[in-house]
Parts: sequence; structure tokens; C-alpha cells
Amino acid sequence: MTKRHTLVALAVSGLFFLTGAVSGKVLRAEINHSDVADPVEAKLLPGQVFDIANLPPGATGDANNWYKIPKWLAGTWHKDSQTNSYKFNYLTRQEDNTPRTVIAKGNGIWGTQTDAQGEIWEFNPAPYVDTVDGGTDTIVQLVRSNEPIEATSDRFVKNTVDTQLRVDKATGRIKTVQTAEQISTYTIDSPGVLKRETSSKVFGHDGKPIMLARSVAYENKIAEYQPRDTLNGKNLKSMFQEYLEQNKAVD
Repeated sequence: MTKRHTLVALAVSGLFFLTGAVSGKVLRAEINHSDVADPVEAKLLPGQVFDIANLPPGATGDANNWYKIPKWLAGTWHKDSQTNSYKFNYLTRQEDNTPRTVIAKGNGIWGTQTDAQGEIWEFNPAPYVDTVDGGTDTIVQLVRSNEPIEATSDRFVKNTVDTQLRVDKATGRIKTVQTAEQISTYTIDSPGVLKRETSSKVFGHDGKPIMLARSVAYENKIAEYQPRDTLNGKNLKSMFQEYLEQNKAVD
């Protein structure tokens, strides 16, 4: 993503057509979106036959990246709904400020391993690819990056960039392609309640912006943090120790 500008600080949440390591230092950064995105690779454009071999190098999910998270964020959180508060269409220049609350049930787990100092770390497999059955289409999601941009004692902000391709099952050809940059801000609203404000900016395959959307969700803590040693066949405990040794993050 290139050419950034500061995002006016309102609470924010994501919209898409489908739906680094951190040192011991405190991270602080301006909350901003990219003006434009990198154009999608030529072999992944609409009309091309989808071939997993055409995905960018390193998108196999074999990365061993981790970042620290605040202890108050660690645990399992449940949400029942979210309120979509803002939408701007770059193509029509139309703006919608009408709040709309929609059902959006789901659980989110934060925290994967704990280091010798008691700090909690999150496993970051990006870049990686996931697929979803979309009926007559297959949705291919390429998560390009997933990185914290601010981490303090009362606030955590994460930036995620992913590209989604809608592939026709009958022909194998790519129908649509979009890239989204999502900035999510997490704070504690009250004891046991997490507030997640997210802003998502969607771009066409040429990198030009299509839409900006914001929303807010409140999540209730339903379980305390427990280290996770395995995930999808990966030995996370061993991978974490390897990461610490390679990066000398802790003794």
C-alpha cells in the first residue's frame, strides 16, 4: 500500500465484498489509510484462469512471525452484533451516515504463547491463503499482511491488508478482485467488555479506492487466556521458541 494520509479519528469497522515482530517498545502511530493500493498481479486479474501457482511468492502460510499484545486483550471474546456507522462510495461520491446494527455473531481468540517475562504474543501467519465456499463461486482470500501499528496500556491498533478473488467454479476463471485495508482499534469499554472500532477501505484491482466503511462492535469476554501450543497441524510452542531465538526478543 502506498501514499498514506491521516484518517479523521472516528470509531471505525470493516467492509469487504465478501462480507513483524514487535519489540519491547511501546508502539504508537497515526491511524491512517492508504490513498491507493498496489495493483493486483496481472495473473490474478478478472478473466484469468485461477491457478494457486500464480499467487505471490511466500503466500503459502509457512511464515513464522509473532507480535506482542497487551495482556488485557488476551482471551476469548464474543460478539453478537455490530453497528455500521459510515459508508462512502468513491465511485458515486455518495456518503451514508445512517447507523445500522446487524447480526454478526462470532468469537475472537487473542494470545498464543507467553515468553519468559510473562509477555503475551500473537502468532501471525501472514501472508497466507484461505478459501470459502461461495456457492457457484470459490472465494480465495490472500492475506498479505497483518501487523500491529499501535500498542499501549489501553489501546491496540492492527492493520490488515488482504485481496479477495471470486472464482467461478464452472470455468475456473476469476470474476472479481478487490483489495481491502482494514484498521481495527481495540480498547476496554468496561470490565469484561472489549470495544472494537474498525475502518475498512476497499480498492479495485487497479488500486483505486472504491469504498470506505466504518463500524463498531462490543465483545464480551467469555474465557481467560490460555496458551495454544498447536494450530492446524503447526507446533506453535516450538515455532515460538525458534522465533525468539532467531530474533533474540527475550533471553
